[in-house]
Amino acid sequence: MTAVTRDDRLNSFKFRVVPAIDILNGQVVRLTKGDYDAVDHFNVDPHSLAQTFESEGASRLHIVDLDGAKSGSLVNLDTLKRVRESVSCEIQVGGGIRTLASCDQLFAIGINYIILGSILVKNPVLSKTIIQKYPNRIIAGIDLKDNKIATDGWLQTPGAESGVSQLISELNQLPIAGIISTDIDKDGMMSGPGLDSIKRLLSLSDHPIIVSGGVSNLSDIKKIKELAPLGVNGCIIGKAILTGALSLTDAISYENNSDSFCLN
Repeated sequence: MTAVTRDDRLNSFKFRVVPAIDILNGQVVRLTKGDYDAVDHFNVDPHSLAQTFESEGASRLHIVDLDGAKSGSLVNLDTLKRVRESVSCEIQVGGGIRTLASCDQLFAIGINYIILGSILVKNPVLSKTIIQKYPNRIIAGIDLKDNKIATDGWLQTPGAESGVSQLISELNQLPIAGIISTDIDKDGMMSGPGLDSIKRLLSLSDHPIIVSGGVSNLSDIKKIKELAPLGVNGCIIGKAILTGALSLTDAISYENNSDSFCLN
């Protein structure tokens, strides 16, 4: 039997465009650089937006409980449940998930993947327990500010730059579904993704990486997708879609056929 190499495994993943829904006080919002004082509100219910995204071709949704990320516990569980009942596509959820009980609750309502962020740094023993209980259903959220890992709703940056390589080394030994990395300085800025930090993570990780932050047009998606052979298997898009700067339908079509687009 031929052994499966790291390159074989990374190349086996489908590249996805994943639209984002951030929830604050039960409402759809977008933050700029993770700043809770820089909030854009959108006049649409989370479940209605999820239905729209699915109708436009999304096969997975990225949902963040911003209240939970800040408080350290699930806050918008009822809203998440309504979203889950409204669509049939996959859903990955992050924000304030720092106990095994929270993971149990989310999986019980039908969430497909859970994103662990702060807990990876603050409680690695519990993180390992959760990952081992739910193999290949946990995504590691590595959010970077000045090349340091940010926690607690991006409000804290404990540790040194070396903490990133140490964390990824530990994750390489665990059965996670992948990594989502957000460049906080790019998030909500629509100024293009932070590719340099992603390339660094790709050189360290044995797991596929989804890029988040700064995606504003098809050219950005093209640049990200060019990293697919190195292990990138998707990108998350939030503000660009909500503001109408980028069509989700066009972005999702780009998953499979980049040649059909003329990029300026």
